[in-house]
Amino acid sequence: MTRADIARKAGLLLDTNLLVLYVVGQYDPNRIAKHKRTSSYTLEDFDLLLDFMSLFKQFVTTPNILTEVSNLLEKDSYQYGPVLSILPELIKNFVEIPVPSHPVMVNRNKTFLKFGLSDTVACQITEQDYLLLIDDLDLCYYLQHNGFNALNFNNIRSANYIV
Repeated sequence: MTRADIARKAGLLLDTNLLVLYVVGQYDPNRIAKHKRTSSYTLEDFDLLLDFMSLFKQFVTTPNILTEVSNLLEKDSYQYGPVLSILPELIKNFVEIPVPSHPVMVNRNKTFLKFGLSDTVACQITEQDYLLLIDDLDLCYYLQHNGFNALNFNNIRSANYIV
């Protein structure tokens, strides 16, 4: 995917883990290595995520992803207070796209049974020409193989993709 391809996308959808990285990194970049959900990332990964995000004018999310992020962050407090407290400010300009659960579960049953509701909803959102940035290799391969707009963050990390 080139910069020109990215420029043509309607916007960016971050998967749950990358949105958690974004929130924790914005809260305190030094907490990335210490947080249970972001310890596999580095400060350089956070900077790379920010650089990649800067290529987009619009960010989208779903209630499903926000619920997962909220659940993963709700018990985390550091010297400045709860990490969750900054989530509303960080996503205030994100467009939240609600997708009814039942039709997705039924119409995308194979995807739903393999990856769960949140990922299946994200898959559907990509049909609106949003790019899903994800760190789940299996899901990314599945989405790409089925013609969906998905990019694995590990491709960016390993320099297979130039930001």
